[in-house]
Amino acid sequence: MEENQAEDERMPISLPIPLNVRVLWSPWLAACVLSCQAPTPTGSGRFEVEAKRSHPWSAPALERAVAVRDGHSGARIDFADFLDALAEADAVFLGETHIDETTHRVQLGVYEGLLERREGRVVLALEMFQRDAQARLDEYVSGTASEEEFLSSARPWGNYRTAYRPLIEHARHTNSKVVASNYPRALRAKGMDQLDESEKALVPNELLANTSPYWKRVDNAVRGHLQMMGPRTEEARLSSMQSLWDNSMGEACAIALDENPEAMVLHVNGGFHSAYRDGTVRQFSLRKPDALVRTVAIVPTMHPAVADVGEVPIADYVVFAEERARDINEGKYAVTIPRSLEYRLHLPQAPQEQVGRLPLLIWLCDDGLTAADGLELWKERLGDRAAIAVLEPHYPEIQADLSEGGRWYRPGTFSEDMGALRVGIERIWAFLLRHYDIDALRVCLAGEGTGASVVALATLMSERMAVKAIAIQPREFSKIKDMPLPLAEYRGPGERPQKSLTVITSEANAGWWRSELDQYDGVGLQQALTLSTDDAWLVEHQKESALSTGLGLETPRLRESSGRKLFTLWSGDSPREGHWTRLEALRRSATEEAVIAVLEETPKTEGALSVSLSIHARDFAKGDALPLCPGPFGGTTIVWMPAEATEEEIEAWTAIEADDPINEKSRFHRLRIATVNGERSLDKVVTQLRDRGRKNILIVPATFYADVVTMRSLRRSLGDVADELTLHWQPGLGGGN
Repeated sequence: MEENQAEDERMPISLPIPLNVRVLWSPWLAACVLSCQAPTPTGSGRFEVEAKRSHPWSAPALERAVAVRDGHSGARIDFADFLDALAEADAVFLGETHIDETTHRVQLGVYEGLLERREGRVVLALEMFQRDAQARLDEYVSGTASEEEFLSSARPWGNYRTAYRPLIEHARHTNSKVVASNYPRALRAKGMDQLDESEKALVPNELLANTSPYWKRVDNAVRGHLQMMGPRTEEARLSSMQSLWDNSMGEACAIALDENPEAMVLHVNGGFHSAYRDGTVRQFSLRKPDALVRTVAIVPTMHPAVADVGEVPIADYVVFAEERARDINEGKYAVTIPRSLEYRLHLPQAPQEQVGRLPLLIWLCDDGLTAADGLELWKERLGDRAAIAVLEPHYPEIQADLSEGGRWYRPGTFSEDMGALRVGIERIWAFLLRHYDIDALRVCLAGEGTGASVVALATLMSERMAVKAIAIQPREFSKIKDMPLPLAEYRGPGERPQKSLTVITSEANAGWWRSELDQYDGVGLQQALTLSTDDAWLVEHQKESALSTGLGLETPRLRESSGRKLFTLWSGDSPREGHWTRLEALRRSATEEAVIAVLEETPKTEGALSVSLSIHARDFAKGDALPLCPGPFGGTTIVWMPAEATEEEIEAWTAIEADDPINEKSRFHRLRIATVNGERSLDKVVTQLRDRGRKNILIVPATFYADVVTMRSLRRSLGDVADELTLHWQPGLGGGN
C-alpha cells in the first residue's frame, strides 16, 4: 500500500551496530562484575608489536580516537595533561572493557606516558594474570623464558594477542616490573582450610569487607540470577569470589608499592572493580590509606567528542574511546559500523492553528510486522489528533510466509540490542521535539508484544525522555531481569524527567510483571499493572483507551452494540494474518452496528456469527487496493488465482488486467493475472516477463491470506528462473483497503 509521502515519511537515524559480538548494556561497567573470567581462549604464536601507524589499515592516532574528561566537572582535558595528572599519583586504576581495541590502545598510551614521566619507575599490575603465574611472568619479562614457554604456562586470556601483549612487550622492552594480581583459578574450588602452604601464600593475608553500596551494585548487575549466587550474608560476601578478586588485586597493588617505594603502580582491571572508587580501589586504599590514588574509566562509544560524564563521578577521569573493533568474545570477533534505525512519521494534515501543539505517539509493533503496519493500525484511529512515529524493527527479516517483517532483538545480543534501541528511541523523540510543534508533556511511548518489552525496558533505562509508556501484552520479556536497574544514588541531584510505565498483561503473566514492577519503585519510575480484558469484543477498546489516556486525548466512546456477537478467525501462527484480520475487523466495526472480535477459535457464545473474509475481484477493479511492486523504477504485480477460484472470478480478474488500473496511474507499474496451470501458470507468466526485460515482480495470491505452505509452494514452482529476477511476495490481499 502506497503511503502519502508528504504525510508519512520513512526516516532513518544512525546507530553504532557491532557485528557478530555479544556485549552487555554498559559494556565497560556491568560486563566487569564477573570480569575476572577470561575471554574464550584462542591459539598462541609469535608476532611482533606494530612499530608504525602509517599503514592504510592503521587505526587513527590515539589523540584523535579519544576524548578525555574530568570525571567530576566534565571538562575536556588534553591527553598530555591527563598523563601529567596521573603521573603525580602513587597508584592509578584503569577500568576497562576487556574486548575493545581502542581501550587497549589507551592503556598502552597511558603506560608509555607514565613510564616516560616517572623515568621508568612504574609497576604494571594486571587483573588478566593470576598470582600463581607470577614466576613465569617474571621469567618472560626479564628475558629468561621464551614467549612460547610463557604462553604455554601463564594461562593468558584468549584475547592476549590483541589486547594485553603490547603492555607486556613494552614492559619487557623497558625492563619494567609486571605484577599478576588476580586470584588463582586453581584455588577457587578449594576451601581455605584445604590449601597447602604454597597455596596459602597466594591468598590475601586478610580479607577486608567491601561496602554495602558495592554489593548493591553487584546484586543489581546480576539481579536476574540472584538465586544462583548463593547466600548474601556479610560472612558469605567476605569469602565470595567477588571479594577474593577485589582483595587479591588490591593487596597485590599495595605489596607492589611497598616493594617499589620510588615507583607508582598502574593497575588494569575490569571497570566494575574500580568504579566509584570501590571494589579493588577500596581494598588498596584500606591497605595504603596515605597513597594518592587516581581512577580512570575507559568507556567505548561511537562518538567520543560528544559523550559526557554522569552527574555522580564514576572515576576521576573518563576516557571516551572510539568503538572501532573488538577482540574475541564467545568465539566471535567484531567491528563497529554505523547503521540506521528507520521509522515512519505521520503528521496531521489539519492546519497547525486548528490542532495546536500535537501529542506524539511513538509506537513499536510486535515481531513479524513492519513500521508501515504499525502506522496503518493507528493512523486512522487517531486521525489528526496526534503525530505518530512508528519504528522499523531492529532486524528486518523475511517471514515464513515470505512477507516482510522483523525482530526487535535476539537472545544472544539482547543487552546490546536494547542499548541501541533505547538510544534510537531517544534520538527520534529528541529530533521530533526539536523540529515539530510537539507537546513535550503529551508523549506516549507504546508497543505491543515484543515491542512492548522494548518499551518497558527503554522507559526504565532512559534518563532523557519524559514519557507515559504503555506496554501492551509484552512477550519474550524474561531477559529484562538480566539488565541492571538505573540506581538512583548514581544519578546525581539533577531533576529527573517525569516518566511512567503501565503494563497491560494477562493474568498468567501478571505475577512476573508484578515482581518486576515492584523493583521499579526503588529507582523512581512510576508504574502500574492492568489486567487485559477477557472480553474479546473489548480488547481493542482497552488498547485505544490506554493510548488515548497516555496522549492526553479524550477516551474513545465504547461503540454501541445491537446485541450481535460478530467475530472473525485467524490461525494464531502468522503475525501478518493476525494484523490483516485485526485491521479488517476494525474497519468493518466502524461501519457495522456491532464490534467484530478477532479470535483463534470459534466462540461458545450463543448467537455469535462469523464474518467472512472473502476476496472479490470487484473490490479491486479501480486498482486503489492493489499492492504496487516496490522499487525505484516500479515493476509488475502478479495476482495469482488459487485452485478454488471460480471461472467467473478468474474472468473478472482477467478483465481488470485488461484495463490495468495501476498502469493508468503509473506507467512504471503493471498488472498481470496468473493461474494454477495452463498458459497463465505462474511460472509461464514470470518467464514471459523475464524475456521482456521485466525483472522486478511482486506476487500476490487472490485470497485474504495464503498460508506458509501455499507461499513456499509458489516460490518452488518458479524453479531456476527466480534467480534471474528480483521477486517480492505478499501472502494475500488482506492488507488492502
